[in-house]
Amino acid sequence: IDGKTVKSCVHCKTCAIMNGFGGAGAFSDGKYNITNEFGGTLYEYIGKEKALELMHYVDAINVSHGGQETHLFSTADSALKAECLRNNLHLLDASVRHLGTDINYVVLQNIYDELSKKVDFYFNTPVRKLKKTKAGFVAVTDEDEYSCKKCIVSVGRSGSSWLEEVCNDLDINTCSNRVDI
Repeated sequence: IDGKTVKSCVHCKTCAIMNGFGGAGAFSDGKYNITNEFGGTLYEYIGKEKALELMHYVDAINVSHGGQETHLFSTADSALKAECLRNNLHLLDASVRHLGTDINYVVLQNIYDELSKKVDFYFNTPVRKLKKTKAGFVAVTDEDEYSCKKCIVSVGRSGSSWLEEVCNDLDINTCSNRVDI
């Protein structure tokens, strides 16, 4: 969407890869890395142990919502790691659960079904402004305004520029960082 040739969303397949509940929605391959060795710097803010604890928590949620038949792969104590060390190569320690596209879709649907009983979701409802109030927040859309005590903003890569504007308006410091969940 360049604002000249294409003025608004035409719901192309390219965007469908970057948008949807759970990140890439139905197109996510469902790889969940559990490590501080690569992928992001969350541990710099909350500590390595707490970051790993949260990653294991997310993994447990995925397993309990349909991912129980999937395998958790690990480089720890592996034959590959031993072979690497014999050749002076240092393999990073990591675990990864690969749900796969089909199971990831089921897991995300199950999570959505559970959350939708407790949380209001508004898809395809662009928020033009997010305002802080004494009672919490107001999300302003083209059609309405929504008030809440607490607000979770989850925009992914496709909304990162907008979120930067929101953070500037609310005087929240930002920095460029790798993707971290």
